[in-house]
Amino acid sequence: MRSILALLLVSFTLNSASADDFSLFDSALVQVGLSYNQVRFDQDEMANWGGDRWRTNYFTMFHKNPFKLPKYGQLNLHRFSNNVTNVTALLSWAGARIDCPVHRGLIGDQLERYISYPDSIPKPSITRDKNVLPGEEFSLLRNEIDLFYSLIADTSHLFITAVKEIEKQISRQQLFDYFVEENEKLDRFIEELVPRVDFSRLFAGAQDLAEVLKRMTDSLELATFPEAKTEIMTERGLMVIGTAKSDNYEYPVPPLLILDGGGNDVYRFSGYPQSYPLSAIIDLSGDDQYISTDSTKPGIGGAVMGMATIIDKAGDDHYKGWALTQGAGIFGVGIVLDYQGNDIYASESYAQGCGAFGIGILADSSGNDSLYCIIASQGFGYSKGCGLLINFEGDDKYIAEDSVLINPSSQTKEHNSSLAQGVGFGKRADYIDGHSWAGGVGILCDMKGEDLYSAGLFAQGCAYWFSVGLLLDGEGDDTYNGVWYVQGSGAHFAVGYLDDFGGNDKYTASMNMAMGAGHDFTIGYLNERSGNDTYFAPNLSLGGGNANGMGIFHDHLGEDVYITHGGTTLGRANVSKKGAREFLQVFGIFIDGDGNDTYNQPYAKNHARWISPKTDPEGKNPYEIGVGIDW
Repeated sequence: MRSILALLLVSFTLNSASADDFSLFDSALVQVGLSYNQVRFDQDEMANWGGDRWRTNYFTMFHKNPFKLPKYGQLNLHRFSNNVTNVTALLSWAGARIDCPVHRGLIGDQLERYISYPDSIPKPSITRDKNVLPGEEFSLLRNEIDLFYSLIADTSHLFITAVKEIEKQISRQQLFDYFVEENEKLDRFIEELVPRVDFSRLFAGAQDLAEVLKRMTDSLELATFPEAKTEIMTERGLMVIGTAKSDNYEYPVPPLLILDGGGNDVYRFSGYPQSYPLSAIIDLSGDDQYISTDSTKPGIGGAVMGMATIIDKAGDDHYKGWALTQGAGIFGVGIVLDYQGNDIYASESYAQGCGAFGIGILADSSGNDSLYCIIASQGFGYSKGCGLLINFEGDDKYIAEDSVLINPSSQTKEHNSSLAQGVGFGKRADYIDGHSWAGGVGILCDMKGEDLYSAGLFAQGCAYWFSVGLLLDGEGDDTYNGVWYVQGSGAHFAVGYLDDFGGNDKYTASMNMAMGAGHDFTIGYLNERSGNDTYFAPNLSLGGGNANGMGIFHDHLGEDVYITHGGTTLGRANVSKKGAREFLQVFGIFIDGDGNDTYNQPYAKNHARWISPKTDPEGKNPYEIGVGIDW
């Protein structure tokens, strides 16, 4: 069923608005003597500001070429559609986005050395050595456990050697406290640590672990599970074999491996693995609960200097945690794959696809899911981190708490800073000590369904400080609610992008900077490919540029309604008058491609073009570029 839907989705997007047709941009920009390929930042001038340590090539590609975003939005949607349950492929893709391009299965079988042995060498077997699960009925189960443990027992494996190098420098709890508890005393130490970490080796080893877990998951459907829960204590940690009935897994530390055959199970633990830096769960079916018990340590599906993985194949599951959980990695990898069911995910921070100097992935294939967080979640990428939240189908709700004031933003104390739903974020320190860190890559991709996105500030395809934030939505009548810096926007040398491929969508932002708005050398881009859409837009929106930023808005098709308040909207820009900035361009570009549209501003009309008035009273500044067109 999932593969059929993927093919339908690919067919739909290939027949939707072309990813490389920018003729309407040229029609609008010719009014000021420009074409779309001249809409660029002056990279040489921008370099004078610095502050981009650990800048990713992914950011640089888009920041130099903003009109590559629609093409890559389409490519990414197709890739995620085809690989939503392929944990190895997702991990490889995420690593490449943060400049660790490793593809372990590209040539040959990456697990060959653990599968094939010469006749003269006995094949290792932890189940035989421990004399567990005897009997022919458990042979498949034993084989899978033996393969898994053969990799785990390899002291020369890429993953374990990479982690040991980090362990020599710092403790897991120090890293957790630094990022999650925002203990900034370790700033300089982190800067000294990162160059000594072999991230490519770390992620390469994680791909091997992901592949062996993937193969186990595919095979265990045919396996017979014991009638009673079986525990296997090893030098690398505890392995637990559950039953096909309802089991309870409550442990003081995360086990190395849990395999469960079915039933409504409860998993209850937090913390760090005791020996080998891996905690993995494979659950075949049932309405399960994954409960993280300690707010001061990583939860289930969260890893620091290691790897944590949950693969749940079926059932209406409930994931409940605090911080660093549900697919989050700090100097490591956290993964959650949920195949089927109407699932609930609830957490506070650093969750649901979150990476900081690491990778976090949450991929949910089907079901009407509800996801709740407070901050730094739902596709969040911090410095040298990639956070992916992928959801294939279902009517899903993504909520970043804003009705209760918990984390007031610096822009307005009446709303929370969310950093959620496809957000890249970095550390700006040019006004402190100059030790800035470029941000990472945060992506939320939902392929199909009528979805709700709700957040406060910094959300929904948003980016800050040399980072990339993407929200991709494939199909369905969606609702986007936000406040400030939302819906394809961002600030300070960043790339924020929202791409909605189809459906009659509704966008609401209540305060500022939204729906294709960029501030301070930032690209804020909203690409709406089809549908009858409604926009309730604030100041600096719908193609609004500010202070050498770039705001791009493109609605390709449909009969749309634009209700705006505030001056810098519908293709307008505010020029900066500070030093060299006075001679650098700012762009505000509004494009509506087709349909009988409704506007509440007199200068915007159907089948018309306009040049927005200058903010300079004399109206002569050639660097302030604001244009619009309704075809």
